[in-house]
Amino acid sequence: MLNIRFAKPALKALIKMPRGIATRMRSELESLATDPATYRGDWKPMQGSSFWRLRVGDWRAICDIRNGELVLLVLKIAPRGDAYK
Repeated sequence: MLNIRFAKPALKALIKMPRGIATRMRSELESLATDPATYRGDWKPMQGSSFWRLRVGDWRAICDIRNGELVLLVLKIAPRGDAYK
């Protein structure tokens, strides 16, 4: 099981996003953190980077897994068009 930590911009985006999407995002992140090896959502490594991305509807969460600490660090949450900038 991984602990979930949010970078300040990711937490701010989570608070400002529509409530339904925010609930789904938190639920998906909790499912992922519980058992990343068997998670069946849209979770992929990003090309050319050590980060991972989680897709929830039109929103993306950019994450980093820090194995030494067993932490899922959510770096950014944004709509698809803004997530990769």
